[in-house]
Amino acid sequence: MLHPRQPKPRSTPDIQFHLADSLARCHPFSIVPREQLAAALARHHYRLNRYRRDAIMAFRGDHYDRLLVLLSGTARSEMSSYHGKRYTVAEHSAPCVLAPAFLFGAANTLPVSIVCTADAELLRLPRSTVVDLCRQHGAFLQAFLSEVSDRLAALAEKLRLSRLATLRERVADYLLDASDVQGTRTVQLPHSRQALAEIMGVTRPALSRVFSELAEAQLIQYDRGALQILNPDGLRQLVPE
Repeated sequence: MLHPRQPKPRSTPDIQFHLADSLARCHPFSIVPREQLAAALARHHYRLNRYRRDAIMAFRGDHYDRLLVLLSGTARSEMSSYHGKRYTVAEHSAPCVLAPAFLFGAANTLPVSIVCTADAELLRLPRSTVVDLCRQHGAFLQAFLSEVSDRLAALAEKLRLSRLATLRERVADYLLDASDVQGTRTVQLPHSRQALAEIMGVTRPALSRVFSELAEAQLIQYDRGALQILNPDGLRQLVPE
């Protein structure tokens, strides 16, 4: 009796090339050629973990000496109060790096917990891997620093807007500030709709609803990335002093 042929188990180089393919879809690793990513994986002891929905991927206070790379699935960063209430800090969709700004800190501990919100794969890269790639590829170093800077800028904007109570107030203030910075009423939004929703701590549908309400009130007119402020005084009236 003939038995079906069993597939051969993948060799270590095959696994590394497969991981390199996944990693190459994630900024800033997309800058590095796949073969060199595979070689970097071969030189360092990485970890690949799979998680089910609602599993804790990392805890607040964990020592952060490995860069977390979400290869598939979704996750959220959250904090909790002394009374046990949870606050979502950010939503994450693969592929992306998690908390890159804390990898090289003197006290490099995670300030948030990371919870899996859909079945996910998480790659844990040693800090030495990132250091090697920075040394070998100036473009990777620049892209990594840019990623950290963009995250910090988004956090600063989130803190600036946190003084406002309602989402409508935050959107109005955000648009007025962007108009002042760009010196025009025709504003190129500096963040994608998803990124802006994360900054404001709301879902994307809730944010889109407010944009639609402002457009219906003839305060703004928008089409994709471009937005025109029709009534700046009307927007200012929405923002408390």
